[in-house]
Amino acid sequence: MSTTTVGRVAFVDADGVQLLPLNFAVIDDEIYFRTATDSTLHQLAEGLDDVAFEIDHHAEASPVGWNVTVKGSTSRVSDPELRDRVMAWERLRPWAGGERGEVIHLARRSVAGRYVPRR
Repeated sequence: MSTTTVGRVAFVDADGVQLLPLNFAVIDDEIYFRTATDSTLHQLAEGLDDVAFEIDHHAEASPVGWNVTVKGSTSRVSDPELRDRVMAWERLRPWAGGERGEVIHLARRSVAGRYVPRR
């Protein structure tokens, strides 16, 4: 998961299924996101039990690719020391712009993936 910086998070809210791109970090084998308090993603800070997170890669010049999907639950990071550590992580600099002061942890329940090799 450390080979890329952008993934997609999927969850269901009052508006239905959400599937949104976001940058992420893996720190000590745990997945973290940042978001703004007024964003759609902020719902993840309130704690959702059925969240999927996916990253993938494919080679443009050859038919090789892979994906990893993590399913689990989310929660707000409230420990000040951990929050500061995550906020300082270079890979979590907001690429969408604006303030992203909320830190969310994805507690994994399952991890699956596949690799499509060159034929």
